[in-house]
Amino acid sequence: MDWFRLILTSEEVAAGAVEPYREAFSAAFTAARGPRTMALFARELDDGGVELLISPESAEHAAPLLEEWGALPCERPALLGLELLVGHTEMTYYMI
Repeated sequence: MDWFRLILTSEEVAAGAVEPYREAFSAAFTAARGPRTMALFARELDDGGVELLISPESAEHAAPLLEEWGALPCERPALLGLELLVGHTEMTYYMI
């Protein structure tokens, strides 16, 4: 199953763009009753941008949101440098 990714530029990050994504995903997470493996992660990029990474189960519960964002399928990310923005902390155990 694919993960999804969205890249925010350093300018978007400086303008506060991460928070609206977190809030929208949090609303979808709550509406789906908090599935164990539905999660949104962030990883800072060297250029000041941020990579948002969305777990595969999220597609089941937040497909319109992922489409609206233009999130693209990607491989499962490495844990190094990931910050959990929305989801259960145990999600990282499923990624090992």
